Amino acid sequence: MSLLKVSNINMSYHSEKSETKALSNISFNVENGDYLSILGPSGCGKSTLLNILSGLLVPSTGEIIFNGKDILKREEQIGYMFQKDGLFDWTSVWNNVTLGLKIKGELTERNKARVLKLLENYDLLKFKDHKPSELSGGMRQRVALIRTLALNPKVLFLDEPFSSLDYQTRLNVCDEIHQIIKLEKKTAIMVTHDIGEAISTSNRIIILKKRPGEIKREITLDFKESLTPFYRRKEKSYNDYFNIIWKELQDD
Repeated sequence: MSLLKVSNINMSYHSEKSETKALSNISFNVENGDYLSILGPSGCGKSTLLNILSGLLVPSTGEIIFNGKDILKREEQIGYMFQKDGLFDWTSVWNNVTLGLKIKGELTERNKARVLKLLENYDLLKFKDHKPSELSGGMRQRVALIRTLALNPKVLFLDEPFSSLDYQTRLNVCDEIHQIIKLEKKTAIMVTHDIGEAISTSNRIIILKKRPGEIKREITLDFKESLTPFYRRKEKSYNDYFNIIWKELQDD
């Protein structure tokens, strides 16, 4: 059984005078361990789709089944990482990464130990008493991801998580975040406008047409499992995939 089954999703926004159709007949499956990227022209409904997949928005029609149940009954198994890290600069890294556990009343000794291990594994333990304002942009993104992982979700939804970083930092952080997701054995669904980012991180890419967004093409990527996003970019097949996706987006 697929981890996530998306069936016939349609989304329309209504005003007093008109109806705007944002998404049309979206259907696909997500398997356990997938890193799926969603690409498409600006305004095609990528972020709307991600919000529907994660249960933040309810579609006009269609259903999303996650682990055998409606997505709205699986909210505790979902993690969401936004474009902005959303860290509180007035308090410590530790208080930031444990905030969700505190809110849920689950800051147990066992969970504290697990979060400490995450900070240790990803070179942040010595910064746990620092404030986020003292960290680099890349470190802040790692803290934001660990805050999400602290709740131990089964699937991560990533909304252009690297878009606020400069290009060099973006390449480094992309490698780091990808490694963390793989080592923690999480399933990830990412919205991005960056073709290179999608190719270098994902095992599958869904391309949406312009609004109303519908699936134009799905591409399965074939890279050696050991390659990091940075080294994927050096492969000949990276350029081949880039040209295919570029043409699909230009044709639209």
